[in-house]
Amino acid sequence: MASTAQAADQPPAVETPPVGVMKKLLLQDTTPYEVAVGAVPTTILMPFPIDGMDGNGITTQAHTVAPVFLQHEQGTRFFSVKALLPGTADLNVIIGERVYSFRFYYSENPTRTLSISEPKKGSSIAQARRISVTPKRLHDILNDAKTYFVIKKQHPELQRSIEVAAPGKVIEYPGYRVVIDQVFRFDRDDTLVFRAIFINDSDEPLHYKPQEVGLRVGRNIYWPSFAQLPGEIPARNPARVTWELSPEIETVAITDPEGRTAEVKTKKGALLSQTGRYKIVASTAKRRTDTLYFSINYPVSADEPNPLVVSKGDRDFGIRKLTVTQPEAGQNIGYITYTGTSDGRRADISIDNDFLLVVDARKEVSQ
Repeated sequence: MASTAQAADQPPAVETPPVGVMKKLLLQDTTPYEVAVGAVPTTILMPFPIDGMDGNGITTQAHTVAPVFLQHEQGTRFFSVKALLPGTADLNVIIGERVYSFRFYYSENPTRTLSISEPKKGSSIAQARRISVTPKRLHDILNDAKTYFVIKKQHPELQRSIEVAAPGKVIEYPGYRVVIDQVFRFDRDDTLVFRAIFINDSDEPLHYKPQEVGLRVGRNIYWPSFAQLPGEIPARNPARVTWELSPEIETVAITDPEGRTAEVKTKKGALLSQTGRYKIVASTAKRRTDTLYFSINYPVSADEPNPLVVSKGDRDFGIRKLTVTQPEAGQNIGYITYTGTSDGRRADISIDNDFLLVVDARKEVSQ
């Protein structure tokens, strides 16, 4: 009897609430996602960071009455919702130039997690996707590429959906070179950013049209969606020759490889652009002279000292010290972005491709 009385005094069993369901869906912007929500949080994971949200029947304040409560940390690609009241609510999630819609409705068996991923490359859905990147977005992409390594150094814990490669590939053209220094890939925008170094080996500036710097991948060629390029590669820097003279020297004359002689007005140095063998003569007022020979070479071989220094004693007559710094290539850098294909579809170009930048640089560029 005692055991029967104890059983009668026990509280009634509590029904275990539903565990909820976990879902995985593909990214699409043609039909709203219908998501069941309840008293437990529902976490929704998008494939890319969220740029903005716009909703109806939704609150982000704990003490505000609305059917659905939403939590989202700016810059992340996920958010959580839960039901506060029975009813429905609507949310638009903005990523880039696309809007993805959600309809939330109350349920005793809510969705606990919803992971939304991009369609696999090559699928009919992926092939049908078009890419639309605004000029402002291209500007932001370029800025992200230019500051990538600075931000990575300052915030190593920050995870960013940017692929990076540093191929260092040198593309040889007659009289100039183009180096593919760095490549950045922004998958969400189907955009590649190239940091290129332009090198001029000639003694004249070269010009090119930034909008016509092509990207060749296999048999395909792509044209820039945005280019931050100077359009000119500066000429090769001339050689610099400096000297130190004894006090009695009055004039210095230099004879170039073609036999032309010119008196140097300054007593400190000169810039020489022509390659070949030179003669320098230092003279006193009484025509006492000191002569040295030197060569200007480009390119400079690895075993040749640069700068070349010829020295005498501090009390010797004439040219006590001659320093020859050989010419250096003119160069500058620029950034070029390529987005999708010419008909507005995704190109999905891998960052591991063997890229070729097509640059037509000339002494004069046609308008």
